Order: sequence, then C-alpha cells, then structure tokens
Amino acid sequence: MNVLKKKLSFIALPLFLLLANSLRADHGPGTSGGGFSTQSGETLKPGKFALEIREDYTEFKGLSQGEIDSKASRAGNIDLIDRSFLHSVSLSYGILDNLQASLSLGYYDAVGASEAEFNDATGETEIATFNPDGLTDLWLTGKYRFYRGPIGSFAVFGGVKFPVGKSDVRNTADEAVEPSATAGSGAFDGMLGLAYSRFLTSRLTWDFSAQYTIRGEHHDFRLGDRIDAGTALAWRFVEDVNKFPQFSVFGEASVRHLFKSEEEDQSDPNTGGTVLFLTPGFRVGFCQNASFTVSAPIPVLQDLNGEQVQTDFKINAALTLTF
Repeated sequence: MNVLKKKLSFIALPLFLLLANSLRADHGPGTSGGGFSTQSGETLKPGKFALEIREDYTEFKGLSQGEIDSKASRAGNIDLIDRSFLHSVSLSYGILDNLQASLSLGYYDAVGASEAEFNDATGETEIATFNPDGLTDLWLTGKYRFYRGPIGSFAVFGGVKFPVGKSDVRNTADEAVEPSATAGSGAFDGMLGLAYSRFLTSRLTWDFSAQYTIRGEHHDFRLGDRIDAGTALAWRFVEDVNKFPQFSVFGEASVRHLFKSEEEDQSDPNTGGTVLFLTPGFRVGFCQNASFTVSAPIPVLQDLNGEQVQTDFKINAALTLTF
C-alpha cells in the first residue's frame, strides 16, 4: 500500500520562532525537531538560567471532500489535520564563559487528526481518526561561542533528541499511525549548526543560523533529514538598554528543507519539500529578567513533493525568564 504519512526583538537569550510544521503529514513535533528558525550567536553568562515557556499554534489548509478523495486516490493514503498546538518548555544554563546547555520538552495537541485511505475495490475513501496528543521527545542541546569581537559573535551548536515522547498510536481502524504524525518519533536524532550575531547599530541587531538534523530509524521508518536556515533583523525602540519596559520589533526570513522519508528502505515520493517563511514579530522586555515575544510566520512558498496538505498560518508566543 502506498503510504502518505511522513510529514512538522532582539534576539539574544530567547531562541525564538520554532519552525512551522507545514507539510500534510509532517505535522507532528517529531518532524519539527527541536530546532528554532534563527538562533543567536550569543550564550548565557556562567551560572545563569533561562526558562522559556512557548506556545506554537498552526492552522492547516482545509480540504473539501472532493479534494480529499482526489489526493487519497492518487497517493493511496493521506493524513489530515485541522490545527495543532505545541506547548513547550526549555531550560538553558550557562556552564562556562561561551558555553551553555539546554533541555527542551513539550506537549503536542492536535485537532482533527485523521487518515484518509482510498479503497481500490469500492472506489471510496475511508476515514480513520486517531489521537496523537502527548509528550514530545526530549532535546538536549549545547552551544559554544568560539568568537566574540568587532565583527560579531560566532557559535556552534548541536544536540541529541531522546525518544521519550508518545509514538505508539493506533487509529480507529486499529492500524499503527506512523511517527511523522505523532507527538514523538520513537527514534534518536542528532543536530549540528552554526549561528552568528552582531550589532549593526546600537539598536539594530542581525542574526543568522543554519543547521542540519539527522534522523534516526524506528520500526523500519525514518523521517527525512532536515536543513534549516534563517536570518533576522531586530530593532529596539529605546536607546537605553537599562530602561524598561523595552519594546522591539523583528523580521525574519527562514527556509526549511525536508528530504523524503523512508519506510523499509523505500523512499516515499509524497514526503519532503521546501518551505519559505517570512515572519514579523514583536517583543517587550518587562525588566532585565523577563520578556514576552509574539510572532506570525507566513508561509510564502511551499514547494512540497507529491500529495500533501499545506500550512495556512502560524502564531507563536513565548515568555522568557532569566535568573
């Protein structure tokens, strides 16, 4: 059976803008890795903690029954979803000068998760629903700033994802739901990247980052590897960095490329693709130890392989506390 299921300021301490999960079946947190669209080249001071509480909302484009039937007949099998919520918490700690470590864990909540399968014998599309809600996998990451000088700050970062999330899910037809649509992927993943940050003026900052995520295998299924890259400009309204409240706006361009997923070493032609987001955002610093960020990634390009459901829009919000 052909399976189509494999597809999810002022920038300094807060790592903002979790990449949107824009593919039809790439809507689970496992498909979004633990990566953020643009990371900073800065690190926490030794002995400092940063706690980030984040909410990511994604609305997927709706399909008519005719569109569902058409896609299912061509692909054999597709996953459907109306919207998703990802509630996550990240804790970072400054270990040494230029070195920090982070832990990130979340809870995935999906609305309208189902699978449409085309029955060749009857010529009809059968719908089976499922509940993928649950804890996500755990990311342990580290970042090392290897240069800080007149031209800015450079850092390397990387991490490992531990498969502690919910990955064993069955639908109402008593069929296993593949990890691309569940809260956890069931596999270990690895990630490595480079980040750069600098002040262009006393109020304007520029950030750039790029990373590669290597996927592990679980039950003969492997999500496609992933490449993320992003650049962001942030403008602070107030000249005095010690004056609060402090407001800033930012704009970001980010791109995500997913390679095709594999099942039993066979590539799925209906997975993978490239998505480009343009993101406006706003941040307020209440004091030196608390800030709130809200952003709205807009998918301006979704070049997806095969039959997939696209993202309509996203809204992200995060509260960051340092202590």
